Amino acid sequence: MISSVEGRVPPPLSEEQLKELILKAIDDGADQDNPETFHALWGHPERGIQTDDVIYGLEQEWEFERPPVFNQDFWQWKYYIATRDIDSRLITIVIAVDTIDKSFEVISRWRRR
Repeated sequence: MISSVEGRVPPPLSEEQLKELILKAIDDGADQDNPETFHALWGHPERGIQTDDVIYGLEQEWEFERPPVFNQDFWQWKYYIATRDIDSRLITIVIAVDTIDKSFEVISRWRRR
């Protein structure tokens, strides 16, 4: 475990823990703001990935595309999720998770080959 001035880095969530958090956050936030950052929404329109594709992919069976990375600047884990969009095309969704608030933010998404 890494430690810093701010405290001890919490362990990353397992795939099962993350799936539970994501599904609950989607269910709880159905009437609220879009869970995507400005970059995720507008940074790469040429990728052709819509919010509906992201939500669909997060609600399906998925797996980690690579190990989680801890961001000390924001004091949260970043997770890379390998899933499929509505049209069954492979995508990677990168989310940052607030485990205390039980929420997440999509920070990027791209197509996998």
